[in-house]
Amino acid sequence: MSIGRSTFACAIAAVVLSSAAVAQDKVRAAVGQRGNWDTLVISQGVEAGFFKRAGIDVDITWTRGGAETMQALITGSADLNIANGILGAIGAIAKGAPVKIVSAQFTGASDLYWYVKAASPIKSMTDMGGRTMGYSRPGASSQLVALSLAAHARVRPQLVAAGGIPDNRTQVMSGQIDAGWAVPHFNLDLVNEGKIRVIARGSDVPALADQTVRVNLASVKFLTEKRDVARRFMKAYYDSIEWMYANPDRAAAFFAKFNDVAPEIARQTAPSFPKQALAPWPVRGLKRNLDEALEYKQLDKPLADQDAQALLFDFVYLPK
Repeated sequence: MSIGRSTFACAIAAVVLSSAAVAQDKVRAAVGQRGNWDTLVISQGVEAGFFKRAGIDVDITWTRGGAETMQALITGSADLNIANGILGAIGAIAKGAPVKIVSAQFTGASDLYWYVKAASPIKSMTDMGGRTMGYSRPGASSQLVALSLAAHARVRPQLVAAGGIPDNRTQVMSGQIDAGWAVPHFNLDLVNEGKIRVIARGSDVPALADQTVRVNLASVKFLTEKRDVARRFMKAYYDSIEWMYANPDRAAAFFAKFNDVAPEIARQTAPSFPKQALAPWPVRGLKRNLDEALEYKQLDKPLADQDAQALLFDFVYLPK
C-alpha cells in the first residue's frame, strides 16, 4: 500500500513539475501600433486564455512599427515580432538578419487610410503630386501601401517617415505634413466632427487585395532553441483569431475597453479587418513583394527561388 501511495505521489509531483515548467515558458513579443484591431490578437488571446492553456506567458512591448519592431527582434530584446511590414522583413533577412517569417499578419490593405485637414485643397490621391504624405517607418506596410497608392494614382508625393498614428495626427493638424495615415478606430472622432477628410484607402489599389503586407517574425535563436514553444505560440495565435471572429461582440467589447472608446466605434472598426485578412497562412503575393522590395531598394538584387523560400520558416502550425 505504501508503495502505491509513493508511486501516486511521485506521479502527481511529476505532473505538477511538468505543468510548472510549461507555465514558465515566457515569450517576448514586440508588437507594432498599440491598439489596432489586428495588433490586439495576442491581447485578446491572453484574455480568452489561449496562451495560458498553451503554457505561454507573453510579455508584450509596443512599438511604432516598421524598423523599430524589427530592431527589437534583431537586438534580442524580443523573441517574436508582430505586424512588421513585409518589405522591411525581406530586406532585413536578405541582409543577414537572423530572423525568419513565421506567418502572415495582414493580407490586403483594407485597414489603412490617408486623410487631410478639412480645409485642405487636396480632394483625392490624384492631388498629392509634390505634397507631403506620411507613413510610419521605412519597411512598414504603411510605406508599401503609400507607394502603391501613389503608383496607382500616377503621382509622386513626398513621402515622410512621420511615425505612428498619433504622430501623423499631430503633424497633419499642425500643418507639418499634408496627409497622414491611420487605421480605424483612430481619428474617427475627427472624421465625425468634420475636421479631417479621407482622401485615399489601401483598398483603392485592387492589386493589394491578395498581397500580404505585414508578417510575423521570430529570431532564428528562438526558433532553434525553443521550437516547441514557438509552435505552441503560433497555435495559440491562430486560435485567438478564430475566437475573435466566432465571438464578435466579446472581441469588440475587449477592443472598446482596451482603447477606451464607445462600443459603437468598435463595431465600426471591425469591418475594416475581415477575418481572411488576419489569416496567418499562407503568406500571399510573395513574388510581388519581392519585386517591390527590389524596386524600393529593400533588396540590392533579385533573390534566387531557394533564397526566397528561405525567408519563411517551415515548421509553422498549420490547422488541419
